[in-house]
Amino acid sequence: MILKPTSPAHGGASIARDDEGRVWLVNYALPGEVVEAEPRGKQGGVAVAATTRVIEPSPNRVEPRCPYFGACGGCQWQHASYPQQLELKRQVVEEAWARVGLRLPPDTPVLGMDDPWRYRIRGEFEAVPTGEGWRFGFHRLRSHAVLPIATCDIHDLRIEKALPAFAQAAGELHLTNLQNLLLTIEPNGKGLLCRLRHKGKEPVWPRDEFARRVGELLPDQVLLDDAMTLEFWDMSFRVRSDTFVQTNYQQMLVLYQAALDMLAVGEEDHVLDLYAGIGTISVAVARACAGVTAIEENPRAVQLGHLNARINSAKVEYLTGKVETVLRQVRMGRHQAAILDPPRAGCEPAALAELLRLGPERLVYVSCEPSTHARDLIGLVRGGYRVRRAAIVDMFPQTYHIETVALLERGAG
Repeated sequence: MILKPTSPAHGGASIARDDEGRVWLVNYALPGEVVEAEPRGKQGGVAVAATTRVIEPSPNRVEPRCPYFGACGGCQWQHASYPQQLELKRQVVEEAWARVGLRLPPDTPVLGMDDPWRYRIRGEFEAVPTGEGWRFGFHRLRSHAVLPIATCDIHDLRIEKALPAFAQAAGELHLTNLQNLLLTIEPNGKGLLCRLRHKGKEPVWPRDEFARRVGELLPDQVLLDDAMTLEFWDMSFRVRSDTFVQTNYQQMLVLYQAALDMLAVGEEDHVLDLYAGIGTISVAVARACAGVTAIEENPRAVQLGHLNARINSAKVEYLTGKVETVLRQVRMGRHQAAILDPPRAGCEPAALAELLRLGPERLVYVSCEPSTHARDLIGLVRGGYRVRRAAIVDMFPQTYHIETVALLERGAG
């Protein structure tokens, strides 16, 4: 089957139509190319195909750097030059906004990386037994099957080098029923935070002996099993494996700076931080305002949030619970601004309704999913806000994932 993709789709494929007008999502093809593709089922009711041969390549096509690209499901855009990746991501965001009737501000920057490799400080690797012992890897594209890997160029090199050590220690100690391994590396330190999961109920296993053996195999790292330190902008935070942390440390700083510039708080402002996590944004905002009210549902994140506020002497008050529930307790007129960074599913309608009731002058909405971001933004616009600025931050080069931040002002003309 010969197809000519015309535009990118969120998810890493390109959109094409066949001779009968049927829409296809074509993996590993770029807009403007002519490719030979093989049908691979459906996704969300849309036919999916995989490129088997490039007949007319795009001038933006490059040779993928990773030997597993095309088999591993982790990256989707390694065959596109990095400037092209940024342009495709802008088009995806523009299309998501246009579908709900919004226009992405024409001056919206796409903030990429000087070096779009080796950026991940956290990685989750599936465990797979092989004839040579345990290996770690990733799921294949649209599959539950695990592809063992020896290298991954989007992870910090120290994480990549740690994988064989964990596999060797697991083999030497005859560990069984392993499920996955979560590793987080301190960007500016030697700490390596790890969590090894087993399938089903965790068995009794030689945890201390395992940690000692891994430590022997990784003499340049300090193996941690509880928490690690994350430092930026003269602030220090404690991070655990079971709490969220941005995986791209370099671009986290770019994202936070863009959000804080938009928020533009004053010394007398009180700010809401919704979906606050362990308080990285809360503490950063609190340095420039009268105080922050942080709302977070995860009790472990709240516990760390309290600790991080104390470590940094920050004026942060935590309220625990679902955002849509806790906001009902917040008094109108107390907060002049709000910042929110919800999970991929976006905000519950009740949370948006409570935000509209409180009516802070400025909202900064950070999102990792263009479709739910656009959906929530139009809801806020219909409630009296106007989108004033936006930025696209490439937190995940080589993949389809996109981070977007938008500034909304109440009653702005």
